Amino acid sequence: MAKGIWVGIALGVFGLGAARFLGVPPPEATHFHANWAIYIDGGRLDLSDRRYMEEISSCTTVDGDVTPQSRVHMHEADHDVVHIHHLGATWGHLAGNLGIGLGEGYLILDDGTRIFDGEAGRFTYILNGRALTSVHNQLIASEDRLLISYGFESLDDLGEGRFDRVATTAGEYNMREDPATCSGSSEPLGMWGRLKLAFWG
Repeated sequence: MAKGIWVGIALGVFGLGAARFLGVPPPEATHFHANWAIYIDGGRLDLSDRRYMEEISSCTTVDGDVTPQSRVHMHEADHDVVHIHHLGATWGHLAGNLGIGLGEGYLILDDGTRIFDGEAGRFTYILNGRALTSVHNQLIASEDRLLISYGFESLDDLGEGRFDRVATTAGEYNMREDPATCSGSSEPLGMWGRLKLAFWG
């Protein structure tokens, strides 16, 4: 009789664990997009060179941690679209991953060129149609549109003309499959992880 009770308990635990195992949803990976453009003295800064692009096959983790480049980057020579795989990614993180220094009133390009607010011009930052004093610490949100412009254009001119040239394709990219293996802030659980969650939750 006691043996039957233990068998019943074991079957119950196994059944509950199996049900939880089958019902454990896969973790949602962070993957969304934003659009941006940088203009210097009226000309768009070309960031389409492959040195600014994250290779699709290199979007991996190191010891289970997402690399900085995998958190926020661009792919496939498209410098209009930013791929975000971590909710804490900022515009400053993106610039840093490209080898660019971005801060309030300055831009340091990867070739060493230094551009500062001053007599030659000033920086204007327009995010989603709103002027900001800086953007480097601003978290990137899905479908953000950012214009960074250096020169003497008025805010009205930039808002009506230049900001309109910032792409609006982030929403389309949000509907597509991720071309890379970047996993963002969530890692696949794997068999052992799912078993652990099912039986020891």
